Amino acid sequence: MYRLKCKAKRYITTSIQRPKLPLTIADIPRPKSLPIIGTKLDLIIGGSGKKLHEYIDNRHKQLGPIFAERLSGSTELVFISDPVLIKSLFMNLEGKYPIHLLPDPWTLYEKIYGSQRGLFFMNGEEWLLNRRIVNKHLLREKADDWIRPPIRDTVEDFIKKMRNQSKNGYLTKDMESELYHLSTNVIINVLLGTNNLSHSRHYEQLLTVFATSVRKIFQTTTRLYAWPVEWCQRFNLKSWRDFKESVDLSLCLAKKMANEMIRHSNRSNGLVNRLIQDGMKDEIIIRIIADFIIAAGDTTAYTTLWILWLLSKNDEVVQNIVLKDDIYIKFVVKEAMRMYPVAPFLTRILTQDTILGKYELSKGTPIIASIYTSGRNEENFSKPNLFLPYRWNKNDQQTASLINHTPSASLPFAMGARSCIGKKIAMILLTEVVSQIVKNFNFKCTNTENINCITSQVLVPDKPIELFFTVKDEQN
Repeated sequence: MYRLKCKAKRYITTSIQRPKLPLTIADIPRPKSLPIIGTKLDLIIGGSGKKLHEYIDNRHKQLGPIFAERLSGSTELVFISDPVLIKSLFMNLEGKYPIHLLPDPWTLYEKIYGSQRGLFFMNGEEWLLNRRIVNKHLLREKADDWIRPPIRDTVEDFIKKMRNQSKNGYLTKDMESELYHLSTNVIINVLLGTNNLSHSRHYEQLLTVFATSVRKIFQTTTRLYAWPVEWCQRFNLKSWRDFKESVDLSLCLAKKMANEMIRHSNRSNGLVNRLIQDGMKDEIIIRIIADFIIAAGDTTAYTTLWILWLLSKNDEVVQNIVLKDDIYIKFVVKEAMRMYPVAPFLTRILTQDTILGKYELSKGTPIIASIYTSGRNEENFSKPNLFLPYRWNKNDQQTASLINHTPSASLPFAMGARSCIGKKIAMILLTEVVSQIVKNFNFKCTNTENINCITSQVLVPDKPIELFFTVKDEQN
């Protein structure tokens, strides 16, 4: 501190402003944790992996829109729920070669068994080269022209089977499996185009076995969160054996289907033929499309299931789907995905030292965007726990009652260069199947207990959703 003498003989006290040191990860709010195991006990008490979305949501309520936590081991994860930070992460900070976190069981399996996988597992120049090729066919503006026909045809076949089952009323206690089957069939037909494998005598049985096996991958992955996965593998615990068995079978079947598609690609106008025409090697095509087939089921099957459940409780929304144009169905899908995002968390690993908000973070820091939390935050969406598709329609007068609406707080497909490669396929399928079901059926949920969501890599219902379908009068 210094005293400066002025002409009026007054003394003014000033101070030298030293530059503030930047805040680092050590300054980010965090819960108390234990050596080695971090906050693993807190997570187990909070419901373990199945309740991870609620556990992290409560942490945000406790610690704010950014916090750091060691759920296990020595790695500190930075969780963010502020839409400004989330958008900055994907648009400004992910770098030329974005890297995302993979579940520990998946990376350990790949490390032990050397199974090379598709785009989801690729990084660096290999990822960029192949992603650009696939982008050209799946994400460009005119991609809808060739993607929509095989999806529409597959959904129409699905609806015909449902109509036959529903003539005298049809109660399904396992709609999840049927939608998994549909989603897998859709992605196969997109890969094949106008040609498909459905003429094979064993195709339906193969598809059922495959869909069941893929579902088991996600279920067993979540169970492995209870303990360090290396221990589970080293001692060959049942949780690891079940996981390995489901991955082995799924990869085997997916690669067999991929090889069959390549063998018949000259008769196809689907994605497989397009990748071959671009000069992509068969080995890479097999890796990419095998992962496509594996990833197809969970992403759209559960979103469709959540939409149908929400519609079964909202007759007014169902009527609006009937009366309004196709754009309204997109609002319905967006609203369902806000409330039940297929991936409650989106991840990136920083590829260089950078500033996120007011914190300087080092290269290699894992960042987790809490999409479930941001989509249900009152500051981002007014009345966040209500299913209100009209909130997405800027021209709807009802939106005047909704003060808060931040679209970037709901990112079911992520953003940036590594956003979901199948988002066009997903949106076409979701809008088509919802439109066709509402057009053809009356339906209601027959569950007597409340339905809640749990984390099984994706958000799934905590109990089977029972839906009762009846065919609509042809004159309606």
